[in-house]
Amino acid sequence: MRDREELVRRWQAGWSVSRGWTTVEDDHDGILTVRAGEDNRAMEYVVLDADDKPERVERAAELALAAPGGRGAGYITLATDDKEARVEQLEDLGLEVQRDQDWLMTIQLSEQPALKLHERYALHTELEDDLIITRATLHGGVVSSGRMAVVGPDAVADRIETDPAHRRRGLGSAVMASLVETAAAQGAKRGILIASIDGLRLYRSLGWKVVADVVTARC
Repeated sequence: MRDREELVRRWQAGWSVSRGWTTVEDDHDGILTVRAGEDNRAMEYVVLDADDKPERVERAAELALAAPGGRGAGYITLATDDKEARVEQLEDLGLEVQRDQDWLMTIQLSEQPALKLHERYALHTELEDDLIITRATLHGGVVSSGRMAVVGPDAVADRIETDPAHRRRGLGSAVMASLVETAAAQGAKRGILIASIDGLRLYRSLGWKVVADVVTARC
């Protein structure tokens, strides 16, 4: 499980860069404390190696339930090979498990195919420090976008979105291709992301592999 623990740690590092969360505390006991500071998500507790060390989930639950901001302010995120067991554990601990399915995925960036955007659309990519932002536009309006944070050898994709009226046109694939190309130019080797049910088919079509289920719960 050591590789999984390190992968989750690296995903969280890039996720924080993407979201602008600069305060992350590592208590060296398998829990990362992220001060997200959002109105409905003040604190995020990322559990490392939740399957082999379920006691970490118990401690994270205590922290989430005691988080400032009241009910709903503390969140727990974990990767698991035993989703049912982790969901049952979290519910027994008094947390509300989010029912939307997510997956932890990864790829070697060199394995993702290069793709071109349909000529109707224009693609714009910017590099802001360690954050890459790509937008696909039509007549000047943004119809698809995404971002990728580069942290050492890792590139963490986040907020890959396409306007519903423009889906099934390869925009998400083109955005991902541009992000990966730029990240690789910055020295990144491996891609990491958490996929929702809406994104899973896209990422699989690009060669990304599922390595674990992801469970999120709130106090």
